[in-house]
This record gives sequence, C-alpha cells and structure tokens, in this order.
Amino acid sequence: MGYNYQEIVQNAFLKVVKDILSDVSNNGLPEPHHFFLTFSTKHPDVNIPTFLKEQYTDEMTIVLQHQFKNLIVADSYFEVDLSFSGHFYTLHVPFSSLISFVDPSAQFALQFLPALYKEKTDPPSHEEAEIIDLNAIRKKS
Repeated sequence: MGYNYQEIVQNAFLKVVKDILSDVSNNGLPEPHHFFLTFSTKHPDVNIPTFLKEQYTDEMTIVLQHQFKNLIVADSYFEVDLSFSGHFYTLHVPFSSLISFVDPSAQFALQFLPALYKEKTDPPSHEEAEIIDLNAIRKKS
C-alpha cells in the first residue's frame, strides 16, 4: 500500500480554502480580494434554492465580493447568504463539492477533483474481479 499523493494534495488545497474562508468569516474580506468558488450542484449534500438548482444543473460559480453575508465555515462545508435579484438566499456548500477556487486579485487558483471525496458507502465488491489463469495464457503462446 502506498501513498495517494493526489488525495493528500487535494486535502492540503482544501485546507487552504477553509483557512481563507474562516479568516474572511472572522475578519471580513480585505480589499481588493474577491473569490470565485465553483462547485458541483449534483453533489447530494449541496443545498441551494430550487430556482438555482434548476438553472445550474451541473455546476455553479458564486462570487464572494460585495453581496454576501453570514459566511459560516465548518470542517466539511461552508454556508453563505448571497444576493440574487435583491433577495438573500442561504447556500450550503460541502467542501467535497468544490471544483475550483480563484482569487483573481492575487492571481491565485486551485483546482479540485470532487470525485476523490465521494463518500464510500459500499464495500468493494470482489464479484466484479476477473481471475486470470496465467498458465492458460502461457499454453496459448
């Protein structure tokens, strides 16, 4: 068994996003920073208003700059109230649904692979494995 470097790096990148959002939640967003966060709307734990889910069937990008409030950062998700057509709505976004995080003012971007963070509910099936008899292959040669 070896290291899954891709998953280790993804977790480190997610920690960066959590730390930045936590700082914004506690201290406000310093100028000129603003963030573009893209997430999968198909993730089962994403909770956004129905009209947004109907409009953004695969993924959605939100902007944290001027019209947001009540940013809450937890270990596995963040929540934020965003303004759409003059009304605020709460969005619940699991970190495992993130596709990208961009801060254009700092020329900083992170890309995520949400498939790495799917919850594993079923044990691996051994029925799907195909057993190959190497002796049978050698005899054909």
